Amino acid sequence: SLYEYHKVLTYPRTDSRYLTKDVVPTIKERLRAVSVGPYKTLAGPLVNKPVSANKSFVDDARVTDHHAIIPTEVSPQLLKLSGEEKRIYDMVVRRFLSVLYPPCEYEEAEITGRAAGELFSVRGRIMKAPGWRSVYSEGFTEEEDEEEEEGFQEKKDAKLPEVKKGQRLPITKASLRTGKTNPPKYFTESTLLAAMENPVKYMESNDREAAKTLGETGGLGTVATRADIIEKLFSAFMMEKRGNEIHLTAKARQLLDLVPEDLRKPELTAAWEMKLLRISQGKLKAHAFLSEIRRYTTEIVQEIKTSTGTYHHENMTNKPCPVCGKRLLLVKGKKSELLVCQDRECGYRETISRSTNARCPNCHKKMELILKGKEELFVCACGYKESLSAFQKRREKEGAGVNKHDVAAFMQKQKKEEKPLNSAFADALKNIKL
Repeated sequence: SLYEYHKVLTYPRTDSRYLTKDVVPTIKERLRAVSVGPYKTLAGPLVNKPVSANKSFVDDARVTDHHAIIPTEVSPQLLKLSGEEKRIYDMVVRRFLSVLYPPCEYEEAEITGRAAGELFSVRGRIMKAPGWRSVYSEGFTEEEDEEEEEGFQEKKDAKLPEVKKGQRLPITKASLRTGKTNPPKYFTESTLLAAMENPVKYMESNDREAAKTLGETGGLGTVATRADIIEKLFSAFMMEKRGNEIHLTAKARQLLDLVPEDLRKPELTAAWEMKLLRISQGKLKAHAFLSEIRRYTTEIVQEIKTSTGTYHHENMTNKPCPVCGKRLLLVKGKKSELLVCQDRECGYRETISRSTNARCPNCHKKMELILKGKEELFVCACGYKESLSAFQKRREKEGAGVNKHDVAAFMQKQKKEEKPLNSAFADALKNIKL
């Protein structure tokens, strides 16, 4: 919507992180366009300075179908953007501005000392000039910048005391710390997208050529299809969200046990991509590849048909379907919990709860809306419960009954009724002839 409707961001379906040389002359105009609201003071210093187009962000050779996502020359009307649109726009603008800022400068020091025959060390940083980091008011964080090993995280910006080489210091306190290595974290939507883009480390084989091919061809799916693949897995109830984490459902685990092993590995994608590359080089005939795909598909389908494995519903409820009478299944969608008919041809669905943005008045966490007949009830993990009618009355009393649409309508009305600030004074003087 930021690209198609608001026209404030460039083409979104790209995985490039670089610009082409022909975009550089337009950067000044883009800076003027984003010089609104919270970005005015950040973009201002850059408008009057020459743009240093270096290889760190301008490289024609590293741009494929389209250059990186950056702001357009259209100034945004921030009041017309939804909350999600504002967050995405903010991410793009701050990254765009930070690239044009000078480097961050700091002093890094390490103190090494020996005690009881053992060597101890500590590292710290002293910020000299924040540079591009000043664009991020709440601090810059990105997964590749985090260093964590065996449960310990080093404090990079720790303040160190002034010491001299050879100086002897008294030991005032000593303690022994133990830690454990953490298991791999569950995927979130962002980390799963990153894994699909670069699935090499999930390959079981050590085939370097296959790994290189996957890296060069962009991994599993494309920029335009990866998010859609994830959405389809949610809608088919193969995955469910618990907080930000993505968990497999019992249905997905059984399916993975039933399907042939080849279909579960990124090596299959790598093998097909390598053959497509050979076709493009004229080393393999297209019809030969298609014949192989048809033969492979036939074999896979036959293998599945003759498989002795069986599928059992582990989420069966005792509630009958009001349409066909078969027992309903309890499933978790991306943002809701549903009862669905086990018969796909019947297709009956009933939402019993959904996640909301309503906050609990006690712990301020997001509450869930439970739908029971005609009664709708907000429930929080801390145990707080409140009916929908009571919630609406409380919010109205707190003065939270105005939404973004009301604000937009009010602003439009104000524009129509707008009059000069000194209209009374102007009316009094308009007939005076001098």
